[in-house]
Amino acid sequence: MSESYLKWRRIIKLPIQLLGQSGCRLECFGTVIYVDPYLSNSVQELESPDLKRLIPVPVRPEEIIDADWVLITHDHIDHCDPHTLPKIARSSQQSRFVGPAPVLEKLEDWGVSHTRLHLAKQEWSTISTDFNVYAIPAAHPTLERDASGNSLYIGYLLEVKGKRLYLAGDTGVTQELIDTLNTLRPISTAILPVNEQNFFRARRGIIGNMSVREAFNLAVEAEINTVVPVHWDMFEANSVDLDEIHAVYNQMKPAFDLQINPQSIVL
Repeated sequence: MSESYLKWRRIIKLPIQLLGQSGCRLECFGTVIYVDPYLSNSVQELESPDLKRLIPVPVRPEEIIDADWVLITHDHIDHCDPHTLPKIARSSQQSRFVGPAPVLEKLEDWGVSHTRLHLAKQEWSTISTDFNVYAIPAAHPTLERDASGNSLYIGYLLEVKGKRLYLAGDTGVTQELIDTLNTLRPISTAILPVNEQNFFRARRGIIGNMSVREAFNLAVEAEINTVVPVHWDMFEANSVDLDEIHAVYNQMKPAFDLQINPQSIVL
């Protein structure tokens, strides 16, 4: 897709690197954003000895010097990692962090100054001249709010020069989520978890998210143009076979484009 075509269509192309689980690195016109970076083996080391990473750590957190913003969706260790986030805070001194209250409390406990911490809110917040962010309540496994009404589990809607990208984090599908996304349309691209909740995962303490089919139906109802499935590749007990993702897509034949591990996303 040529740069002249993108300019003519007023399409925005953002470089992206998927980091595993729901994590990613985005570049937005000179601003670098990390979302839920899990760049260690802390789940196995601190919580579940049998949950070993299936994919290598793509970059050591202490080597990250370019983070401007780090968006965290909730305080579970594979999203809010004590072996990753403090190191990024030290190596990227300019970085600031956005998240629900429990996340900010952990970051401050880990030595990140409160001046670098920003509460995620269900309203548009301008955090750069080029993009705004909106916290979308997430059901993980249910919708939960603190005494102030702020969600404990969230996804993020990024608006870049009028184009919108939904990063769901961890969530199941609820009518409230569908209604919220529909009020915020149009959404060009959605990064959605597909590690479904089921009995066997719940029995061993794993909180799943939407299934592949649920994720695709959500995208159809919200009229999303492109779907990037995530949260399928990190742990054997919480993984999804890539063939299943393709099989459901081919059977459903939805209107959106499916992208697996893209190097860039188009808004």
